[in-house]
Amino acid sequence: MNTQKIFYLNKLRCEVAMQQALQDWQPQPKTYGFECPRCNSTRLVKIRSSNSIQKYLCNDCDRSFQERPRFVCECLIPGHQLNCQSCPQFKEFLGLVKQKMDELRFLSFQELQSLKSSYTVAETLD
Repeated sequence: MNTQKIFYLNKLRCEVAMQQALQDWQPQPKTYGFECPRCNSTRLVKIRSSNSIQKYLCNDCDRSFQERPRFVCECLIPGHQLNCQSCPQFKEFLGLVKQKMDELRFLSFQELQSLKSSYTVAETLD
């Protein structure tokens, strides 16, 4: 198989994996950055503010830390906004796409083409 055919096969595999991942994807608005950096707990207590920097104490592991920048993700389709590249949900979605690609690794070009057309038809019916 030549390089160009391998490229088109991988491109098709990626497109089908993306469609499958989007069907499985359960988007949920989420705020990142408001959890303990050690244990990821959200059970926090404000303890003091000095020089306009708020400090918190984690109720689970007793670590104190400063307020960190918050990131809010409200994407319905991952990767469609500029700030998606740094979003933890987008990274999770990419992991799902990779998993789907691994599952599709042994399908032929014709089988992948058939899967892709079935997703295209399903989208038009919705």
